[in-house]
Amino acid sequence: MRYLLVILPLLLLLSVFGCEPKDEVITTDPNAVLQFSADTLLFDTVFVSRGSITKRLKVYNRNEKAVRISQVTLAGAGNSPYQLTINGVQAPLANNLELRGGDSLYVLVKANINPTAENQPFLVADSILFTTNGQQQNVKLVAYGQNAYFHRKGRTGTTTWASDKPHVLLDSVLVEEDAILTIEPGARIYGANKSVLLVAGQLQVQGTPQERVYFSGYRREESYRTLPGQWEGIRILASSGGNQIKYADIKNTVYGVRIGNPGKAGTLIDGGIVAHALLGGVVAFTSEVQLVNTLIYNCGQYGFGGLGGGKYELLYTTIASYQNPLQRETPLLAVADFIPETDIKDQPTSLRLVNSIVYSDGYSTANEVLVEPASAATEIAHSVLRTQVYKELLEGNGNVLNTEPKFKAPTKYDFSLDTLSPASGAAKVLPAIRQDLKGTPRSSTRPDIGAYERTID
Repeated sequence: MRYLLVILPLLLLLSVFGCEPKDEVITTDPNAVLQFSADTLLFDTVFVSRGSITKRLKVYNRNEKAVRISQVTLAGAGNSPYQLTINGVQAPLANNLELRGGDSLYVLVKANINPTAENQPFLVADSILFTTNGQQQNVKLVAYGQNAYFHRKGRTGTTTWASDKPHVLLDSVLVEEDAILTIEPGARIYGANKSVLLVAGQLQVQGTPQERVYFSGYRREESYRTLPGQWEGIRILASSGGNQIKYADIKNTVYGVRIGNPGKAGTLIDGGIVAHALLGGVVAFTSEVQLVNTLIYNCGQYGFGGLGGGKYELLYTTIASYQNPLQRETPLLAVADFIPETDIKDQPTSLRLVNSIVYSDGYSTANEVLVEPASAATEIAHSVLRTQVYKELLEGNGNVLNTEPKFKAPTKYDFSLDTLSPASGAAKVLPAIRQDLKGTPRSSTRPDIGAYERTID
């Protein structure tokens, strides 16, 4: 019995070490390889010196036993444009990582690309190397670097923004009073968070149907393409007048274009596309604005708002909201002689709405048009409108009320007309407007309502 008491603790101790879980036993088998959530991490276009979003790579040990990853490193080592974070530590190299059987770990990867002399996007490649039991595996890293003009907080006099490289707004940029900012055809302007283009002088955006100008958020990854509120947008200030924005896309803003220049020469937006604005698409206060061949869609408030009076003309314009993730509580089109929640009211107001579409797919938004007072509507004709409030007032005059306009594929942001659209061939001929948003010639006898022309003589 005495001998049993001596041996028993030894047996218990041996049993503890002898029962080590299999998933903690490190194997040296060269066939015990790792698996990865992706064989390539692809980064969208990354502006030089600014850095990308962080992407995650998941590393799996599908084996029953643990493995020791003797090394994780970047093939480019210290010269690589990529950064790794492994187990919370940022470093280009990690040694002797133990990964239990059936377990996994994350490797975080970010791209930071140095400037070059290239104007066009250039390929930047590297790979992450994993060495386990003498076997080397790799995951490819691919990004496209893009040199750019970077505009920091400040002012600019008369100047031209060329189209050879993108322009990145990092903060507020003010076009000084009496100065003119000209933006060349084909230019691309990207706004970082909270950046804004302020215009106290004059803005001349010179896009063409063949070479549109693009304004959008700074991030180029796919998940950011339709995300609203990434930058503030374009703001026309009180001293500014005679602005023209031609054939430009303005996306991912808080307000697409916000205008407040009473008494100044009007703002023309011709061939524009304004989309994915967190609040308003084009919103003007006591100002003069003309929209021609312009598409506005999926904004959080007004597609177009003319408040506190002003003179507004919308010709061949489409304002739409289809499968909009933003919850609107305002009509798509609002023109009023007052500004809500202010003392500004009873201001001279006029609206001319011709050959335009104002429509949505929401069941709770039966009234997408607001005109206050109703007498402000100097002409509303040959337009497809969703309205119950003004149904009697707007009947006739070539208007099509509360009838689906039949866009081709609005859920894919294609607001051109289907062959059976009631807007097809139903517009009033406006001789001065000879082409549509894409540069397609307008029919000289039976043009289509909206920003896009389908029929041609």
